[in-house]
Amino acid sequence: MARRVQLTVELFFIILLFNLNNSAIILAMKKRFRFLTLLPISALLLSGCAFIDFFKNLFNPTEEKESEKPKENVDISDVLYLSVGDVEEIRVTPFSKDVVIKTVSYISNDTSVAIIENNKVKGVAIGQTSISVVVKTERGNTFKGETKVIVSAAGKTRLRYTYDDYSAYNAYPFDNCPLEGEPKLLILPIWFSDSTEFIKESKKEEVRDDIRKTIIGTNEETGWRSVKTFYHEESFGKLNIKGTVADWYETNDSYLDYIDGGSETIGSKALSDYFSTHSSDKRTNYDTNGDGYLDGVIFVYAAPDCFNLGYEDMNNLWAYCSWTMASPNKTKPAMNVYFWGSYDFMYAEGSHAEAKTGKSSYGRGDTDYCNIDSHCFIHEFGHVLGLPDYYDYSGQYSPAAGFSMQDNNVGGHDPYSVLAYGWGEPYIPTETTTYEINDFQSSHDVILLANHSIDSPFDEYLLVELYSPTGLNKFDSDHCYLGRYPIGPEEYGIRVWHVDARLTYWNGYSWSTSLTSNPRKGYVYQAISNTYYDSEKDNKDAISVLGTDYADYNILELIRSDDGSGDLTYENMFVEDMTFDVSNHSSQFVNGLNMNNGQPLGWSFTVDEISNGTATITVTKN
Repeated sequence: MARRVQLTVELFFIILLFNLNNSAIILAMKKRFRFLTLLPISALLLSGCAFIDFFKNLFNPTEEKESEKPKENVDISDVLYLSVGDVEEIRVTPFSKDVVIKTVSYISNDTSVAIIENNKVKGVAIGQTSISVVVKTERGNTFKGETKVIVSAAGKTRLRYTYDDYSAYNAYPFDNCPLEGEPKLLILPIWFSDSTEFIKESKKEEVRDDIRKTIIGTNEETGWRSVKTFYHEESFGKLNIKGTVADWYETNDSYLDYIDGGSETIGSKALSDYFSTHSSDKRTNYDTNGDGYLDGVIFVYAAPDCFNLGYEDMNNLWAYCSWTMASPNKTKPAMNVYFWGSYDFMYAEGSHAEAKTGKSSYGRGDTDYCNIDSHCFIHEFGHVLGLPDYYDYSGQYSPAAGFSMQDNNVGGHDPYSVLAYGWGEPYIPTETTTYEINDFQSSHDVILLANHSIDSPFDEYLLVELYSPTGLNKFDSDHCYLGRYPIGPEEYGIRVWHVDARLTYWNGYSWSTSLTSNPRKGYVYQAISNTYYDSEKDNKDAISVLGTDYADYNILELIRSDDGSGDLTYENMFVEDMTFDVSNHSSQFVNGLNMNNGQPLGWSFTVDEISNGTATITVTKN
């Protein structure tokens, strides 16, 4: 085996076990936690019959009923991906053999993006539009439809799936906040009976307004980024988060009643209280994609996190994302994905916390260079959008090298995360090619190298990007977060990422070991994580649903030019005149000269030049 000893895993929003007393336990994603925490989920405290039905429906996919089969005679493709200059037909498929298509005609609804040329669709500019499609059959029937057309830059490829698809076809009833458009969050501050130990009554509304600033405020209000502005910038304007910050939900419970769990219980009470006292604000206002789930709910509780209190075993008083596993309800959307976190992540202990809350002792944030610290909230919202953590929960290794928002809460997201969100398109070479790419922060330019045809981010491949200390990387390249977290290099350099985001799927009896890149293939689940097996913790069951055979693999790993294992530095990036070939860095691949799928990569590349925010890279097909 290359590089590691026994390794284990993070379970990316997983149900660990169910017992016959009708209780359920899931593993919540923890910000910078170095131990695993189990939280009770009350939404699955079902009656015995319903509990069994849940499992029966989950692991025994029912066949489509005859009455539910589509009645249309032709299927018109929902979406067509093009590059500028590409010309293609929209896929039209008969549902039965006796249907013969006579003609297909198109009308473009925005000719500045796509035009009709020789009865085909041609991409003319980057953007989105729709094409009206009319299909006539030999029998004289006419069918109409509309196809969304997405036009990318010339040479780039739009990947077919995103985390929206992953959630929609997951083996578990998960959902994520919509990745595009204007999702609307419900933000519910929670005030305990003893919260005045941490926040003076006179500061209560100021803290509530800081919660607003942190999540949906402006850059000027936070002094850096809010959750809203971070993701708006990273998505290049595709995601524009909206939200409502409710008044404090006041409970007679002490924060001590929730040190081991109960976040969903009190959260559900706060949610119900909000809608019962705001009858004009409907639940459907917070389900912008109409999937029967609230887009996202955030609970910010008025008590410090467990480390600030000095008790690691108070493990529910932390920041994490979780799922209720509720059934969708389109008339009364249910809460599923939610984020639970302390107010104290916004503030720095000492004079800053004193000024903001009236108490100086409680602050887990870093405000040396900003007004309010949003790092923790931005990281956790990455989970609300679907991503797992990239740090090793067992603390043995740093696969993603620390400097990425879903790793150690610093910098922008890595290219895999951006592609999986649907916010970027890679260059995918098929032959030896020289590319000039811009820095990833300004362009989302990235080269994808794979040893097979690829159209999904949920696959195995390498990503090659030009790192820059600019954009969302700038703040954490100028300042060391909390004085101890990785700081981004000040120089430009090439980062190479080994991605193995392949999916396993439930085949009716077990998880399949024939991994897939297609979220539509069945009841899918992420097969690989970045946490390694630790025999002392005996956490082999937490590595992967596929077991310890998959413990050595990472969903995301930075390939270091120096073959080391530390945090991101200029010294372990690839720079001018360096050549990458798997044979020169085989110690960083579990299978040595081969990828995880057992086949050679088949590509190498040379960094020809890095200058003025661009890099010239020649990729060679071996």
